[in-house]
Amino acid sequence: MKILYLMTEPFGIGGVQTDILTLTEDLSAKGHTVYVATTDGVLLQELIGKGARHVNIDFRFRKLSEFLAAARKLRRVARTESIELIAPQSVRSSIAAFFALRLVPYRYSVASTGKRPPIVTTIHNIHNPANFQWAGKILRRCADFVIFESHYERNRLLQNGLQAERSAVIHSGIDLGKLSRPTQAQELAVQYGLDPSRQFIYGIVARLSEEKGHCYLVEAFARVARRRPEARLVIIGDGPLLDVVRQQVNALELDSRVVFTGIQRDIASHLAMLDVFVLSSTRESFPLSAREAMAAGRAVIAPRIGGCPEVVDDGVTGLLFQAANTDDLEAKMLLLADRQTSTMMGRAGRERARRLFSRESWVDGDERVYLQWAGAAASD
Repeated sequence: MKILYLMTEPFGIGGVQTDILTLTEDLSAKGHTVYVATTDGVLLQELIGKGARHVNIDFRFRKLSEFLAAARKLRRVARTESIELIAPQSVRSSIAAFFALRLVPYRYSVASTGKRPPIVTTIHNIHNPANFQWAGKILRRCADFVIFESHYERNRLLQNGLQAERSAVIHSGIDLGKLSRPTQAQELAVQYGLDPSRQFIYGIVARLSEEKGHCYLVEAFARVARRRPEARLVIIGDGPLLDVVRQQVNALELDSRVVFTGIQRDIASHLAMLDVFVLSSTRESFPLSAREAMAAGRAVIAPRIGGCPEVVDDGVTGLLFQAANTDDLEAKMLLLADRQTSTMMGRAGRERARRLFSRESWVDGDERVYLQWAGAAASD
């Protein structure tokens, strides 16, 4: 089957991009041909290396002329390549797919079957409340079926116009084996000037942007460090607020206790250095980084928002806190500063990840939906 993924954002660092890398690799190995419509980014060559056929279409349109240009190119690619299933990764790209392949100038059909290709959208997250109020109604019209990564996102759209029978939750998965086999954790600790035998190390893997709440984490960590001098914080990632967070660390005189690693691809080894993973976001849907930390056997502290309670079993695999509440975050960080407790929760987290978030069950689930809808289209 020829599958065309549509992405709104450039192919850089991010949860959606990570999902598409995995789906491309595994679906290609299953014999499918994967196309990805996206713009350039730092991981584009890795995507192509995993077997994707890249199509340069920009779905970040702001003007009618940009929307029409994207729709025209999408329709041309679908017809030229005989695409059998369209898989938008956002509401925006779903609208473009519906317009290009259903409305103008007449509906597109696959040459080999004479049937229209289904539009199967995946919703990763919708942060803006104004958007999800309309998203259910839009997807009801523009998508044949919708896959959600979390029950949180699905429930919101079911309340806003989407039919239950045309949607399902398939948790995106992670490579459990890779995350449980770090290759250079000790070397990295030396590189960063850390001593895991003497220090208690907290860490976060996230883009340094407003919604990830690094400012709250640094403030809470400053208080933890006053009570636990052996505490250290590792900030893994890059982003527009890097300099702001660095300045905050400097102002709080934490330079010797906070490590900035920049963007890293060997997440398994970085997670292996940590005692506790902390996610400090103010907006989340179904956080990949928290699931990866659990697969790596790390206790997770996460905000009680979005799909985080679907990931973290509060009191069992980690602790949930009130988002943006530094007092609550500090208290949860201190509770897990006991290594026996954090180790026990980390083991429970690894088992939960194995049971609920495996890569194989996710890819197989998506493939079943794709084949079902492509088969339904062929039999119309």
